Amino acid sequence: MQTLKIELEDSVYQNIVQSGIDIQGKVKEFLFDLVDDGYPAITTQEAKKRVSDAVKRYEDGTGTYINDNDYKIRMDKHMNSLKVKYANN
Repeated sequence: MQTLKIELEDSVYQNIVQSGIDIQGKVKEFLFDLVDDGYPAITTQEAKKRVSDAVKRYEDGTGTYINDNDYKIRMDKHMNSLKVKYANN
């Protein structure tokens, strides 16, 4: 485990402490968000296009979908992989 040193102005630190924020927890959460999740970042415009395309496929009946049971299996695998990934956090 590594130790990080963060310098804050006294007034900022006091405001955080007085607000009851878990500083260590928030910093850890922020740092975990920085880690690459393996998915490339996309722009808002690209995200809107993807959603629009998905809606169009649904409306046209050209989309392919999985059944409820397959979805549950995939989600269980995904959730288990996240639990393993973040088990030591």
